[in-house]
Amino acid sequence: MKIRWRILVIEDDHALALGLRINLEAEGYHVIHFLSAEEGIEFLENSSADLIVLDLMLPGMDGIQALSHIRKEDPKLPVLILTAKSAVDDRVEGLKAGADDYLTKPFHLEEFLLRVKRMLDRYEWYKAEDILRIGDTTIDYNTLEVSGPDGVNLRITPHEANLIQYLSAHQDRIVTRAELLKHVWGLDPGIETRTVDTFISRIRRYIEQDPSRPEHIISVRGKGYRFMP
Repeated sequence: MKIRWRILVIEDDHALALGLRINLEAEGYHVIHFLSAEEGIEFLENSSADLIVLDLMLPGMDGIQALSHIRKEDPKLPVLILTAKSAVDDRVEGLKAGADDYLTKPFHLEEFLLRVKRMLDRYEWYKAEDILRIGDTTIDYNTLEVSGPDGVNLRITPHEANLIQYLSAHQDRIVTRAELLKHVWGLDPGIETRTVDTFISRIRRYIEQDPSRPEHIISVRGKGYRFMP
């Protein structure tokens, strides 16, 4: 099988890391493993990866600190947090810090491999797309920067970019919350969570002239959202 993607695993549990490596390599990925964030970051200074699997509870520099460092260097590199920290606050913190996805231990191998594949598929899109214009706002998918009429305002996270991209790609119809949970977050669409609404509210602050009266991401009561460029 031809090796296509290089995956960096930063995990201090030897047994878990070995299991991940064996199964990822069986899927055709090339895997590099480090026990600490410092080693992983040093590797990235001299080489490259297509996706990072990152534990949060690491010796020395923790996963959130490592993610912050990674995002300064590369805003688009896919990062999957893999951790025993399962509280909603921990998940939100990880996504706000710039993670593309968040999976808690213990996990099902099939789900892990599916999430990796989906993230790499989105990474292909990242490299294909350049600019999205929404009214007077421009989103640069190369830098993940949002620019208004007065210039660059802020940088969004990869997960926020995924959400905007999904909505814009399906602007011809209403997109349900369950659909967004499944295709953007990779979560069970039947779970009760305010995650979608929280992210929509944040994105409206980026692209709407008046977030309280949105013109581009419209709520359809009882159904979901519709995107209007």
